[in-house]
Amino acid sequence: MYLLVYEVAIAGADRYRDIVFSQVKTDSMVYSSQNGRPLYMDVYQPVGDTARLRPLIILAHGGSFMHGNRRSDFIPALCHELASRGFVVASIDYRLTNLPGMATKRHAYAAIIKAVADGRNSVRWFINNAANGNTFGINPGRIFFGGSSAGAILAEQLAYIGSVAQCPSPLCNVAAKYLADTGALPPHAICGCISLAGAVLDTSLIGPGGPPILHIQGDADHVVPFGFKRALYGLASFKLAGLGASRPRYRSQGLDFSEYVFTNSGHTPWDYDSKAMKIVIEQVIAFTNREMK
Repeated sequence: MYLLVYEVAIAGADRYRDIVFSQVKTDSMVYSSQNGRPLYMDVYQPVGDTARLRPLIILAHGGSFMHGNRRSDFIPALCHELASRGFVVASIDYRLTNLPGMATKRHAYAAIIKAVADGRNSVRWFINNAANGNTFGINPGRIFFGGSSAGAILAEQLAYIGSVAQCPSPLCNVAAKYLADTGALPPHAICGCISLAGAVLDTSLIGPGGPPILHIQGDADHVVPFGFKRALYGLASFKLAGLGASRPRYRSQGLDFSEYVFTNSGHTPWDYDSKAMKIVIEQVIAFTNREMK
């Protein structure tokens, strides 16, 4: 748990870079429903902000697709930090599974792609809302999507699965079932992906023209492997390609990407190290500001 102390707004502070709002408010609401079960999100925005068409950052929590929620780990603290700088930030719940639901590659792929579908629905909710009253005053052309650990895996698949035909088998069969409407929401509805200890299921998903990505990871991460290996210390039923394995693909496809490597660090050091969290915030701020320009 992080205790955040907000500064009084400073004259001349640089919006979206510096803390310019002393208070942040949170609204909770349903953004989607799956099989009668509501999925909630918390939306953070600065108090007293009169700006319209603000950039939006949507974040997804970690938890191996089996645990966690929109208020888990450091995600609320990150949301507050970003909202105090003028962003609108949403932290979403998404469908989770259990241990048997991750026991085979087919079941794990299904769990991951269902979560991706939920992430896409959150993007769709804001795009539709922006066209019908724009409750939160967001700019639908400046939507970033990110997450930590499982949430970052969600974010990367959301960013790079542009069509079912693009997916390698057997992933394509799962995507066809749970992302059958991919054409209705191209991945370029987001202007950037923020991957905090994330990975792709297959580097062939990373194609030219994909959205820019900020990828941050520890090079000794064995939960979400830095290279291309089985996740969870080799115990998972499927492989993941982390930053070390994805970097050559980013370059070969001419993708706009930024990275930060926590040397000799394991999984999500920002969850327990305030210095690491400060670095993450600085990297996210630099990335979003650069892409908005």
